[in-house]
Amino acid sequence: MEFPFRGDHPRSERIRRVTNLSKIRLHQQGTWFLYLVTICFSIAVGLLTELYRQMSERQSVEFEKKKAELALYKAQINPHFLFNTLNTLYGLMLAQSEKAEAAFVQFIHLVKYMYTRATQDKVSIAEEAQYIEQYIELQKNRLDESRTQVDYTYENDHACPNAQIAPMLLITFVENALKYGTSAHEKSLIRIRLQVKDNTLCFIAENPIVNPRPADKAPGIGIANCRKRLELLYPSAHKLNIQEQDGWYKVELEIKLSA
Repeated sequence: MEFPFRGDHPRSERIRRVTNLSKIRLHQQGTWFLYLVTICFSIAVGLLTELYRQMSERQSVEFEKKKAELALYKAQINPHFLFNTLNTLYGLMLAQSEKAEAAFVQFIHLVKYMYTRATQDKVSIAEEAQYIEQYIELQKNRLDESRTQVDYTYENDHACPNAQIAPMLLITFVENALKYGTSAHEKSLIRIRLQVKDNTLCFIAENPIVNPRPADKAPGIGIANCRKRLELLYPSAHKLNIQEQDGWYKVELEIKLSA
């Protein structure tokens, strides 16, 4: 008959206690780990929420800034347009031209478009093309068509029938061509082309420089205004190239239109 060793029972008890302590410590460590993970996650969520809030505020401020800047540039278009057009009408009246009455009717249509469409963010390209044509027809009243010819064409492949553009964005280039490309003493041909193809707007205006700006006269704000509007409205979707070479002034503009 075998008798158990006296120390066996206490030793087993110690082993159980050590095992239990290890389990308790492991449980405590697991609890602390989960607590730390929860704290870190909460802090991360808080930081991301604050970052998102700051980014949203910054974008909102930037949007309002751009909106105000666009409104300023758009507001500058109207006086510029009115001055040039009224100057044409004034010249017709001084000359007692029979074209004056028809020119006033055309002027009314242009002003109506300007005040009903210029306040909008976008207009159809067809409307803008018609507006350009009406403006050219009005300006022809002051031109001697035996010396100055204006060739204007508009083409649309209708791949994007609802394509739109910012209003009165192209008219400054047309005004510029008719201002510096006409003369009472020299013959000139002004070519203006507007085309919509493959979801891209292509605009070309070219004219001989027969009526150059005086050297002592500062350049106008029209072209600079257009550049700014293009940068704000189509920051990565446009290409503008303006060249003055061999007595010719040429504007080439491409705008990738929204689908």
